[in-house]
Amino acid sequence: MRGRGRRWGLTPGTAASVAAAIAIIYFLIWPLVMLVIGAIRTSPYGTGGTWTLSGFSTMLSDEKIISTLVSTFLYAVISTAGCMVLGLYFATVTTRMATPLRHLITPAMVVLVATPRLFYALSWAMLGNTNSGLFGRAWRAIGLGPIAEWTTAYSWQGLLLVTALKLTGFAYLLLYGPVSRVDRSLEDAAVMAGVPRVRAFFDISLTALAPALLAAGMLIFVDVLQVFDLPAVLGMPAGIHTLPLRVNDYLLQSANPNWAAASALSLVIVVVIALLLLLQRSILKDKDYVMIGGKSGFAGLAPIGQWRWAVDLSIVGFIVMAILLPIVQIALGSFQPFFGLYGVWTLANYQNALADDRMFGAMRDTLAIAGFGGFIAVAAAFAMAYVMQRRPGTPLALLSRVGSWVPATAPGIVLSLALLWSYLNTPLVRQLFGTPWLMLFALVVGSIPVAVRAIEGIVAQVGREVEEAARICGAGQFAAVVEITARLCLPSLLAAWFLVGLTISGTLDIPLLLQSFNSQTVATLTFSLYTYGQVAQAAAVYCLYLLTVLVVVGAIVLVGIGVRALLIAADRKADATG
Repeated sequence: MRGRGRRWGLTPGTAASVAAAIAIIYFLIWPLVMLVIGAIRTSPYGTGGTWTLSGFSTMLSDEKIISTLVSTFLYAVISTAGCMVLGLYFATVTTRMATPLRHLITPAMVVLVATPRLFYALSWAMLGNTNSGLFGRAWRAIGLGPIAEWTTAYSWQGLLLVTALKLTGFAYLLLYGPVSRVDRSLEDAAVMAGVPRVRAFFDISLTALAPALLAAGMLIFVDVLQVFDLPAVLGMPAGIHTLPLRVNDYLLQSANPNWAAASALSLVIVVVIALLLLLQRSILKDKDYVMIGGKSGFAGLAPIGQWRWAVDLSIVGFIVMAILLPIVQIALGSFQPFFGLYGVWTLANYQNALADDRMFGAMRDTLAIAGFGGFIAVAAAFAMAYVMQRRPGTPLALLSRVGSWVPATAPGIVLSLALLWSYLNTPLVRQLFGTPWLMLFALVVGSIPVAVRAIEGIVAQVGREVEEAARICGAGQFAAVVEITARLCLPSLLAAWFLVGLTISGTLDIPLLLQSFNSQTVATLTFSLYTYGQVAQAAAVYCLYLLTVLVVVGAIVLVGIGVRALLIAADRKADATG
């Protein structure tokens, strides 16, 4: 093998780079090629048809396209800003402030991320209903009935509020790792020099978080551009139309879906992402954001004095508003014979769910795909983020940066079709159709943008000198990366694993076209029940799924606490004997 490698002029490092490039091209970039092909053909990818530009002409002549684009970008900008502010605030509270209720934030955000958007939208549609919703009833009970019309969920303000609340958990988990690893020694030095603590935080620590904030903000912005569930449930009744809804119109407007127009409209998001990448590069170019070096200082929690009650109140208020009310609504619905019918309660929905073998199979497949797929996605994302930060300007770094955004360039239904035709045109991979393995591959591909954005910020904060010191001491490059850089990034990697796993478990659009009757996820099963009018039973399945997620997360937390206690005990014993 060594002789063959020398004959072809390939070192082990070069061979690994070539293999990585091939994997990025096939799994991440090839679906974009399929999307472009779909925009210039009259029928879906690879199923015949003729070449045409009718898709672009249909899109450009659409009288609703301008208003749709304006509505979509306003929706994305305001929602992204709202959830980023909330996510950064709660990440700061958890990692920096000595307040008793801060321990509730992370479990609450996990529950929020684990909640499928479809049911979150439905629960808020019921909560914010002007006539029968809890909010409307409360306003009328205190004699302020006219306010109920303004606080309805079927409005711009309702859609923006619900979207910002739902994505706050996403933003929090993206930012938790980078915020927790910020070296506060420079901030403390500024305070000692007379700079107010708040100003030092904004001028120093927040500036050091720029890569993570930009990465998370860009990812959430692109995600909002594509979100379908929330605008479909809360926006359409109010006359609000976004890009994914218009794409869906092209696909469902007649017996012959206009795939070319749907793909052409999806390419608008590709252009937006390209512009965002150029913006990110111009902002971060030639700037140093290293905050983790060989001797980093991480201060403990800071007392906040009289502000503690206000911070605790904000935590309670957010948990009640964003989590408890929607979950209570879904839980109540799971005990109703018909979703939304109060006064009659039953356990039949849970009995039917537990008697359905599909539910246990969906639970098993979802947990396996989320855990294993999340690990694969995070490992691949760490390698890509490392190459982008340590080898900028190389072909592999360019491929990694482009590939890390490609799965986010199309609305879910279009991306799932592109992935489907990519896999069906591959001889060996097509044999996996209808199995959990193909859904695993597709969901890993779809989650790469989330994983890379969650990791690249913390990789940018790790200084090169720690790896260089390890290599001077005799460690190889791979060992230095794994044992030094990866260990310093471990909190962010674990948070990314949780985030990606939860995202995979709640994804609907990608596995929808790749599932079979015997291979489903919880998201596709609940959507199928909802589609056939069994909304109450779907709510029961979701409640069982949420309970399972909480049990798994609780078990992992307990294991982590036990391992940490054992390590502390071992260190104390070593110190005592030393």
